[in-house]
Amino acid sequence: MKNLRHLSLASGIALLITAVCMLMLGLTSKENSPSLYRFLLLLGGDVINGGYVQGLTYLAFFWAWFEVKEKLGVINRERKAFKLNIIPTNDKHVFMPQDINNLKFKLIEFERKEKYILSDLLKKACTKFRTSGSLSELIDIVSIQIEVSQEKAEGDQSVIRYLTWVIPSIGFVGTVIGISQALIVANSGDMEKITALLGVAFDTTLVALVLSIIIMWFVHQLQEETDRFHSDLKEFVIDNLINKIEIG
Repeated sequence: MKNLRHLSLASGIALLITAVCMLMLGLTSKENSPSLYRFLLLLGGDVINGGYVQGLTYLAFFWAWFEVKEKLGVINRERKAFKLNIIPTNDKHVFMPQDINNLKFKLIEFERKEKYILSDLLKKACTKFRTSGSLSELIDIVSIQIEVSQEKAEGDQSVIRYLTWVIPSIGFVGTVIGISQALIVANSGDMEKITALLGVAFDTTLVALVLSIIIMWFVHQLQEETDRFHSDLKEFVIDNLINKIEIG
């Protein structure tokens, strides 16, 4: 449902940008304001002659941007769990083996109100220690669960990866369409028409590449935050649970 909501928002913004460019292009004189007129063409103001390609590029860009922002919001929410005192973070606190069972019940009670990746990881770690009593196996299960969480996060970002590929691809498709249209009218000898079509062809790629550069910065930021979160998650569990368990 969130993907559909993001798609709807992106479609609305893309249509708005295209409509504004069309309106301004219709009100702009090519002779009096050639630079502005050319800029509006670049942004896709001439929808009939290929400006719709830029509109599709805007749609893919804003859809990807909304997806990235939503995933960053999820990470920020999960980070709040570090400050909720789910388990004692005092350096002097020590867990005895019998305390682990009580900690698990505390985590179960906590998750009835709100669930976080951290609380779920701690609960599974407590369960593993109760059954094995081994710190080495406890470290293994924590590492495995964090890897599973990372894989889930990467799977959730599949739409983003697809859209970052789609954005420049739409630009290249627009270039092919523009060149093919220019070749069709080449025999007419209308150089102004041919030049206009070639301009539209390369405009689509230029807009797509610029937007691709921008969205990739956000995507790399998301990847960095995802990796840092899981690294901090592992460090938190090791520092505040595993290293504090005292085996008689």
